[in-house]
Amino acid sequence: MAGGPDEARTRLVDELRASGRLTSAPVEAAFRAVPRHVFLPELDPVSQAYQDEAFVIKTDEGGLPVSSSSQPAIMAIMLEQLGMSAGQRVLEIGTGTGYNAALMSRLVGPGGSVVTVDIDPDLADRARAHLTAAGYPDVTVICGDGGFGAPEFAPYDRIIVTAGASDLAPEWLAQLAPGGRIALPLSLRGIQLCIALERSGGLCLRSLASCRCGFIRMAGCYVGAEPYMPVGPQPGLHVQTDQIGQPADADVLWAALSGPVTDVLTGVRVAGLAELGEADLWVTFMEPRLARLTIIGGTGPLRGSVLPLLPFGALATAPLAAAGLGVAGLLPAAPLELSAGQHGQHGEHRFGEFELAVRGFGPWGALLAERLAGRVAAWRSSGRPRAADLVVTAYPRTGADVPQVPESEPGDVVVDRPHTRLVLTWPPIP
Repeated sequence: MAGGPDEARTRLVDELRASGRLTSAPVEAAFRAVPRHVFLPELDPVSQAYQDEAFVIKTDEGGLPVSSSSQPAIMAIMLEQLGMSAGQRVLEIGTGTGYNAALMSRLVGPGGSVVTVDIDPDLADRARAHLTAAGYPDVTVICGDGGFGAPEFAPYDRIIVTAGASDLAPEWLAQLAPGGRIALPLSLRGIQLCIALERSGGLCLRSLASCRCGFIRMAGCYVGAEPYMPVGPQPGLHVQTDQIGQPADADVLWAALSGPVTDVLTGVRVAGLAELGEADLWVTFMEPRLARLTIIGGTGPLRGSVLPLLPFGALATAPLAAAGLGVAGLLPAAPLELSAGQHGQHGEHRFGEFELAVRGFGPWGALLAERLAGRVAAWRSSGRPRAADLVVTAYPRTGADVPQVPESEPGDVVVDRPHTRLVLTWPPIP
């Protein structure tokens, strides 16, 4: 990228504003003021820090990422969702590099406060140094399990979680001030939605906005989801399932994914990968009895061939150890070629319009693919509902003064977590 860091930062912010990710003047001003490259000193040239990309900053022994500097576009979306203002008290779960904490410190100003918590001592120490170097030494960095929040500085007007969560921790809700707002990447059936929730009468919370996203999952007491499991020759595929407590059989999955496939055309055309994701979300929630798989891969034998889009989301027959396993997922009907100028904002690729297909794997893959193709047609008939149309109401199930959880209405999708009942509703499409 040509030019120095200041020029590169200006270019990035201009792009975020043009794309609609930045809509408020305070958030735009924060992005223009805070130097991201100070929080990513390992990048060379420093202007690389101003690409609209996430950067992995730490991996585990198996090479899987455990922390990253989030993509600026999704950071902007979450900050817009939170609607912070001067003088507010903010809690961040997942410090990472410290860059997001600096942006929020800029937003709340000297009359406000930002407390950020990271479970990794090394990352917490590095973030403190980055914040001081960038001119934000007043941010309080705590090394601890973010699932417990930071009660010593509560209550908070805003809480932001920057790691994938599967539940709303009771401690977060207890530390959220009346009228407060929380934004987090919430895993619903293995699909992460970046959701902003606000208290809506009593203790329940109601979503203000949502969009699909992809964050590294939380560590600590509320880790929730099943861990990623290596499948097949390594380095290669890793698979995660939403079937908590019902582990998959790696050999059975590999036999299905590496065997013959069946593609079923749906007759439904979409405007790009983002709309493919909208169909995938709706189909997943309409099939609650199927297991949801998230498949990621590095340089394994199936990358770019049988599984052309990684990460790859699929539905599978349960149990996941059965020899007659069927797996199926949505993908473009024809291979997509990425060319210059087609890379969009926050991970989207603009390929133009294409037809959706469903690819089936394993003994029951063909039948499952036919079933999901019918669901895709029903998605079109229902008006192509989007994540942005989804309304999520969260009812705490644990803690003091638990509100009565109402019965769900026909058409609602209910996701029960240990501490929260989540009711998902798509309003009728006009």
